[in-house]
Amino acid sequence: MAKKPILTDDELDGGVPDDGAVPTPPPPPARGGSATRPLDATPPPPPPASATRPLDVPEPPTPPTPPEPPERSGRDASGHARPKTRIHGYGGKGRDEADGAALAAAPPVAPVVGWLVVTGGPGRGASAPLVAGMNPVGRGEENAVQVDFGDDTISRDPHAFVTYDDEARMFHLSHGGKTNIVRLNDAPVLNSDTLTSGDTIRIGATSLRFVALCGSDFDWSDT
Repeated sequence: MAKKPILTDDELDGGVPDDGAVPTPPPPPARGGSATRPLDATPPPPPPASATRPLDVPEPPTPPTPPEPPERSGRDASGHARPKTRIHGYGGKGRDEADGAALAAAPPVAPVVGWLVVTGGPGRGASAPLVAGMNPVGRGEENAVQVDFGDDTISRDPHAFVTYDDEARMFHLSHGGKTNIVRLNDAPVLNSDTLTSGDTIRIGATSLRFVALCGSDFDWSDT
């Protein structure tokens, strides 16, 4: 009866066989390779720049320069010139002398002898002063009494004249030869009529109340 070969511990553990042959170890994996990333794989792209502050963020814009304050026109809401209220003696001697020279060189202001007040039609509530002599009334800027409030029935040229005779101390109303009739207290003015304080002058859709300052009881020549 043949004997079974006796196996050593190395042969039982898969080691060196009894015949002395050394088993060949398995070849090592390729250098640098891996199961998840082959050698010829494309490297991942670099991470993008931060979304919170890109590198090309422009500089913040320069705030606009605030506009210069408008120059004061020297007139109030009604369009009248504001009087200057500097106390004499507080601007220095040179300034006081300059002010005196300017006042002396300025043309004299014609004193007011009465007023025309718009009581009906466009411009209701507006007023205009009257001076001695003839005061043309019309829509144009050349008229002493300009009533340009939207009533196109009033001519740009003198449509009427209010005259104060400082020697006789009397007021007169005359027309300017226009198509639209000038009326005094609803009566047409065909030549020249005497004006009395409180009379109403009507041209087209505009009514003007005449208010006298000078007259038989007062005139600037009395002062």
